[in-house]
Amino acid sequence: MQKYTKGFYITFEVYKKISTKGAFISAIVNMPIITLTSDMGTSGYYAGSVKAAILNLLPTATVVDITHHIKPFHVSSAAFIIKNVYSQFPKGTVHIVSVDSLAGRNPRFLAMEADGHYFVGPDNGLFSLALDKLLGKVVEISIAPEMNAITFPARDVFAKVATYLANGGTLDVVGKGVTDYQRPSAWQPTYDANSITAVVVYSDEYGNCICNLDKALFAQIAKGRPFVIDVKGYGIEAISNSYSQSPKGEIVAMFSSSGMLELAINHGNLTELIGIKEGDMVKITFE
Repeated sequence: MQKYTKGFYITFEVYKKISTKGAFISAIVNMPIITLTSDMGTSGYYAGSVKAAILNLLPTATVVDITHHIKPFHVSSAAFIIKNVYSQFPKGTVHIVSVDSLAGRNPRFLAMEADGHYFVGPDNGLFSLALDKLLGKVVEISIAPEMNAITFPARDVFAKVATYLANGGTLDVVGKGVTDYQRPSAWQPTYDANSITAVVVYSDEYGNCICNLDKALFAQIAKGRPFVIDVKGYGIEAISNSYSQSPKGEIVAMFSSSGMLELAINHGNLTELIGIKEGDMVKITFE
């Protein structure tokens, strides 16, 4: 552990000193991109402080805010957003995700490669949910002994690792490889021959709810049979192709652009109307 700690921090210090020479020119050519996703909001100084840390370490970085409005501690929301947006960025982009980063008595932090991108954040299951089988090498970030009381990991840990990787650094220097990172199964619906029980994993600004059920599994179980989707006691008996297929104010079920089951109200807010929220179950019964 000590070896890796020294390795990363020595490299980091050297990298800071040469940033105005060859590394600076290289960074201009490569235009490194670092994205930020967090639950820290934008009304305080937190998001700005993370950006300042990144730009102090790598002035040529392009910092992109994906969102800072994940509901506090909602790991599944962060995972859903990362899953649906990361691949739209160029290969080599580094994604910082800071949501519920200090969970548990001894939180640990990870850096990893997946599908040609780098990801940096907490070991709380969000990367397994978002990236699943795409995950490549995963390392536990080595923390210097003097950093024994980390209260702002996005700024004090993730920003340093992200800028190092964006400037051509390697995971081997950041930490030791691990395989025991958290792998929650929250996005796996349960089903039998005549029913599927899904879970709401994300709700957006419009009150639309995304469930952990994809179109392929639905078709596999449905086999063309009639069905009823039970949403908090409200029954839906058809899958629509768009919101407007149902009259205004009615609940609609459709498969969204993400390929997952979406529940919504045409020109309305489903979460406000019936109180459905992330973590709630939705049962589909087939005749």
